[in-house]
Amino acid sequence: MKKIKYSFIIVACGAFASQATAQNLVVKAYGDIGLGNAFSLTTALPGMSSKSSANSFGVDFGYTFWKQGANSLEANIGVGYSATSVSFDVAELSYNYAAPASADVDGNPYQRYTTLNDVNQKINLGYFKIPIYLQYQFRATKWLGVHADLGFGLGFKCSGKEGSTTGIANSYGVYQEYDQLVIKADYLNDFGETYLDEAETGKSEIKGFSASFMAGAGLEFYVAGPVSIDLGIRYNAGLTDVFTGRYDTDKLSEINAESAPVTYTVAEGQQVKALSDYVTKSRLNPFSLHLGINVRF
Repeated sequence: MKKIKYSFIIVACGAFASQATAQNLVVKAYGDIGLGNAFSLTTALPGMSSKSSANSFGVDFGYTFWKQGANSLEANIGVGYSATSVSFDVAELSYNYAAPASADVDGNPYQRYTTLNDVNQKINLGYFKIPIYLQYQFRATKWLGVHADLGFGLGFKCSGKEGSTTGIANSYGVYQEYDQLVIKADYLNDFGETYLDEAETGKSEIKGFSASFMAGAGLEFYVAGPVSIDLGIRYNAGLTDVFTGRYDTDKLSEINAESAPVTYTVAEGQQVKALSDYVTKSRLNPFSLHLGINVRF
């Protein structure tokens, strides 16, 4: 009898513990589709604009640490990947410098210049992301829950690829053999027009870390057993610049041949300025549509 009694107590305690922890854990597979421009930015170039997008996917792990009636609080941490692309556009971009008299065959100094028109540069980035957030949920019915999310996200750059650069370059009076310029680019010639569709681009300086404040809200539809579908909106208020501007806005008129933008390979394997060098402030600031599948156990 004692053995049966003890066995009953163990089984009862096990059943109680199982009931107490039922559906306290959740695994959330999701995709965030960026809405609108992923970046807000300030530039040192008049007329410079950009288009950008950021889409993410990953898995979050949650634990419900408080329940009362239809209300609950859940702590979440996850891992994910964000694919971000940026396209910079400038209608016209010029630079010039005064060549000394000794640089010209006729012994006279004059102004050399190059004008770039309809320039576009594309950059693709990849970020490894760690979201950490709290979620409050109100279980409205057996089949529907309403939730609000609040937390932050960390991003670590794992890839940065320069895309294509397109545009038209017009040069006047540039003599490489006399000026001994360090820039080696086909469009730097005496007189001429060159299309930049096959050009190499200057290397952008991209920060390897980003952080953002995250807020969101949505609906959770309980479809079958422990499985539910999550539909909502998230907003990430960026706290960290993504591109690092290196250009002095007070010296915009003093661009010279050695700091020519959007251009190409120079001596000793170095590269000159990319368009992103003229971005003085750039912040990840996206709204996104959140789509997820949750499994609770």
